[in-house]
Amino acid sequence: MGIRFRNVSHEYSSYTKKTYKAIQDINLSIEGTNEFIALVGHTGSGKSTLAKHMNALMFPTDGSVEIFGSEVTKKRNKKIKYNDLRRQVGLVFQFPEYQLFEETVEKDIMFGPLNFKVDSEKAKTLAREALSLVGLDDSYLNRNPFNLSGGEKKRVSIAGILAIDPKVLVLDEPTSGLDPYGRQVLMNLFSDIHKKTNKSIIIITHDMDLVYRYFKRVIVLKDGELTFDGTPDKLFQSDIIEQNHLDLPNTVKALKQLNEKLNLNLDVYQKTPEAAAKEVRRVMKHE
Repeated sequence: MGIRFRNVSHEYSSYTKKTYKAIQDINLSIEGTNEFIALVGHTGSGKSTLAKHMNALMFPTDGSVEIFGSEVTKKRNKKIKYNDLRRQVGLVFQFPEYQLFEETVEKDIMFGPLNFKVDSEKAKTLAREALSLVGLDDSYLNRNPFNLSGGEKKRVSIAGILAIDPKVLVLDEPTSGLDPYGRQVLMNLFSDIHKKTNKSIIIITHDMDLVYRYFKRVIVLKDGELTFDGTPDKLFQSDIIEQNHLDLPNTVKALKQLNEKLNLNLDVYQKTPEAAAKEVRRVMKHE
């Protein structure tokens, strides 16, 4: 049991009374455990709108979303405790400042558990455990979150969601604004959390290098429609990538250029720079 989209569409209205369909007729299943999914597509393709339906922050205009057994439609159901759904599916926004507001890191991370009626001492324990999961030690607990670096703020905002122990974690562009090393560090962190907790993790990203290197599954949106759902290998080794106007990973692009310019026979589908360099050495050794 997890999240099921059944013919889900969502329309935005504007002051001109025109409507804009952000997502259209989405059918999608996400398991409650052991998923590691990249959600990709150009700006305006509907990624954030889709993500907000995963924990009922938004309601479908048409269709339904089943979230761990509760069916969400455009009409609010008084029998459903929507806050409980948001505890099961935690959403981390792109900009951590949207989720940080307390005077200390500890209070910020404790806010979620306290809001769900966890007692103060248990909330403190959960805050320490969540902080450890995101790679920060107890020395951060009494620091002001607004005085942290951008990367540290991201980690604290993630810890705040992890402290409520969601079954599914959804992150909107968590690596944006970071340098290549920072992106790698954060992705290693998410991979580690996934392995340690077996939580399903869904990450919105534009970075095809990260998609190819880390994820088990890729969901692609184009103009609000779901156009691909499968493995990174299938995505990048087919013309689906061109049909959706997405970039190839840099390793693949570089090796393809070497093949064309030097008439080599490289296997271009390498997921890391290290693997790409090894492939070049292998081929050059036999030239």
